[in-house]
Amino acid sequence: MGRLPSTWAGRIIQSRWPYEISGELLLTTGLTGTQYPDATFQNGQDKPFEMHRMIPRVYALDSSNVLLTTQPDQELLLGLVRARITDLGREQLITKNPTILGALLKGSSERTWEFAEPMYIIRSEQIQIVLDALTFPAISSLSKLRVVITFEGFVCIVAPPSENR
Repeated sequence: MGRLPSTWAGRIIQSRWPYEISGELLLTTGLTGTQYPDATFQNGQDKPFEMHRMIPRVYALDSSNVLLTTQPDQELLLGLVRARITDLGREQLITKNPTILGALLKGSSERTWEFAEPMYIIRSEQIQIVLDALTFPAISSLSKLRVVITFEGFVCIVAPPSENR
């Protein structure tokens, strides 16, 4: 597995299964303090979720919540949304201030926020994300933004604490 940790909480990681946690939120121009519902980014299973990256995507919608046929540039759309991210399980801010989504991302082709070391959330822990929408530019038919945030990584299957379990 290369540079991935071989243990979690002192227990051997026996295997990893690809997993993602994602959520969608609609924003209108100038809307601030919009939070994803509490359980959106919560780990509801008894296995730790090892997060490797966050993938934000923003889509332009018309007033009927239909995708615009011609989407504005993703760089432009990512520049219209600020996010404040908190790890509630550790009561730790992940962004000190609301941060433009595009500023968190690596490169212009992958558009992901890669974590140098995996982050773990265990059962009932969650990530809280609050979004602000900046004023939309005058683009024909642009009425709303659909902001899709995905945390991607692995569910870890760990060995029992001891063989006498």
